[in-house]
Amino acid sequence: MNQKGGLILLIFALFILVGLLPLVLMTLVPQAKILVQLILVFTLYTTVRGYLGSGPLTLIITGVLIYILVIKYPAVSSAAYVYIMIVQIGVSSMLIWGTSFFMTKFGRKPGG
Repeated sequence: MNQKGGLILLIFALFILVGLLPLVLMTLVPQAKILVQLILVFTLYTTVRGYLGSGPLTLIITGVLIYILVIKYPAVSSAAYVYIMIVQIGVSSMLIWGTSFFMTKFGRKPGG
C-alpha cells in the first residue's frame, strides 16, 4: 500500500463491506432479518408521524413505504439504514468534539 490512494481504496472497500454486513447477517440468521425489519418498520412509522402527525394519511404512507422498503427490498433498506446511522454518529461526534474544543480554547471548560 505504498501507492498513492491506497488508503482511499481501503476505506472504500471497508465502506462496501459495512454495507454488505446487514445482508450477510440477515441471510445467515433468520431472526436478525425479522429484527431488522421491525426496526425499519418503527423507524419509518415514527419518521412519517413526525412529518405528518397522527392520522389516516400517516398510516397509508407508512403502509406503502413498509411494503416497498421492508417487504420488497429489505437488504437495500437495511444497508441504507446502517449508512445513515454511521453518518449520524460521525456528525454528532464531530459536533461534540468541536464544542468541547472551542469551549476549552476560547471559553470556559465544559461541565465546569
